[in-house]
Amino acid sequence: MHEFAHQLDGEDRAFDGTPLLPARSAYAQWARVFHGEFESLRRRAERGQKDVIDEYGATNPAEFFAVATEAFFERPEALRRRHPDLYRQLQEYFNLDPAAWAAPTAAPGEG
Repeated sequence: MHEFAHQLDGEDRAFDGTPLLPARSAYAQWARVFHGEFESLRRRAERGQKDVIDEYGATNPAEFFAVATEAFFERPEALRRRHPDLYRQLQEYFNLDPAAWAAPTAAPGEG
């Protein structure tokens, strides 16, 4: 997932943590959410605080996008709970909701 995110990020040949988005209007919201979350991760990493997002993401915005993508697919419930705006941005970008994949299903005859 990490390397896949780098490939998506580099589609515009700028490895900057912002992949190509579906609409020009999406970039402002993406920048606001991702910049805020990146800076928060940097502060937590400086203090040695652990998070659902790997502290390696505090290295630069490209690594942040990659580790946020990892968390989105590997620990979606935790990411959604601790970073709902970031989760929503990734959910819209990937057009997926991995947290819903782990939702319990009704037993046969229920629901």
